[in-house]
Amino acid sequence: MKMLKYSSLLMLALSVMVFTGCDEEDDHDHDHDHNEITINILEPGADEVVADASDVHIHIEVEATDTNHDIDIVLHPDGDVDTKIIDQHMHDHDQKVVFEQDIDLSGYPAGTKFHLEVEACSDHDCEEKVFADVEFSIQ
Repeated sequence: MKMLKYSSLLMLALSVMVFTGCDEEDDHDHDHDHNEITINILEPGADEVVADASDVHIHIEVEATDTNHDIDIVLHPDGDVDTKIIDQHMHDHDQKVVFEQDIDLSGYPAGTKFHLEVEACSDHDCEEKVFADVEFSIQ
């Protein structure tokens, strides 16, 4: 009888813990309503002319006041959105997400312009998005 009583109490305690966990998660989701995302495209700079097209460094930092969710990074030549040199989708819940990559653009003629675009979701359902982009060219 004592074991049955103990088992019943344990089941009740686990049920309460599971139920409470869901409540906390729901409360936590409400924090995302106030989640602010800052996208910093550190390299290349806006309107920068990159001297060495064979070694273009891409450096992006996405910071959230709460947590990040989905982040999309696209690099394409000017006027050709279908040719995606970088097409990166990241799902990361860290407060700060850093993306760095070296790419070779020497196959493009000197003077070619490129668009680096970053889109980040400020909530898990991606109802609110933040967008940043830079345009740069190569020598």
